[in-house]
Amino acid sequence: MRYIDKNGKAAGRGDVVNINQTVNGQSLFVIFNVNPLDVRYEYDLSREYEYDKDDLLRPSEFTGETEWEIVDNIQDKLEL
Repeated sequence: MRYIDKNGKAAGRGDVVNINQTVNGQSLFVIFNVNPLDVRYEYDLSREYEYDKDDLLRPSEFTGETEWEIVDNIQDKLEL
């Protein structure tokens, strides 16, 4: 599956995404892998996102709009 942010950019390995809301007090997540989808908390890369990862990056059920956006990429900073 392809995940496209609110600016039309396709998500890829190492992308830092801002979901523009909070889950467990966090709004920044890192995409470790796209297939299979592996999402981690930006503040602790050893902590995997424990809920439905597809749902995190899916357009809103209510508005149909994509709310998250890619804000950075850590691939050059860390070896994933």
